[in-house]
Amino acid sequence: MLHTDIDILAELRRPELAALSQCFQTRSYAKKAQIFLPKSEEDLIFIVQAGRVRISLAYDDKEFTLAILERGDVYSTHTRAYVSALEETSLLCAATSVVRRNMLRVPEFTVTMVRVLGEMLKHSIGIIDDLAFRDVQTRLMRFLRFMALQSGVAQPEGTAINLGLTTEQFASLLGTTRQTLSTMLNTLDREGRIHLRGRGSIVIPDLNALDERASG
Repeated sequence: MLHTDIDILAELRRPELAALSQCFQTRSYAKKAQIFLPKSEEDLIFIVQAGRVRISLAYDDKEFTLAILERGDVYSTHTRAYVSALEETSLLCAATSVVRRNMLRVPEFTVTMVRVLGEMLKHSIGIIDDLAFRDVQTRLMRFLRFMALQSGVAQPEGTAINLGLTTEQFASLLGTTRQTLSTMLNTLDREGRIHLRGRGSIVIPDLNALDERASG
């Protein structure tokens, strides 16, 4: 859910990037598959070709979701994060050293990768900042606002967003429990601040009001 304005898959289809594109091999994974473990022995760069991927950290019995990657998002295996498939997923994978060598030959693509990775870092730091310094309700409001601005669809009754997440996955993204999140969502629904439509679909009647609640 990084939602950059760069379609890196389209970039790789450019004729001048044919050599770099050929470095990537497709790997497919079933829903809920564990794709990579922390500090994987494989030092790879991967691009999500289809499906969705969860990036998470684990400490003792707690898990924190850093990001949900979708089509076109880029990540590396050589980190402290767990990488798992939220649904049937295909990745384009290439050795980091090979990608680095080819990027040096194509300066334009280097600029593209820097922008994509910069957006990813900004997004991850934002999540960590929210987890460290904001309460759960504020994190929820800020996330709903982010989703509404990035992928919301205007409807007569408000702005509709489709999270595509289970309650458990959504709770993990916010660093809270499923029960706490359900309580907060149901309270907001009763107050009329949101309308729950089921299967991760939410309508926000007044985005400005939500902005005020999310500005903390």
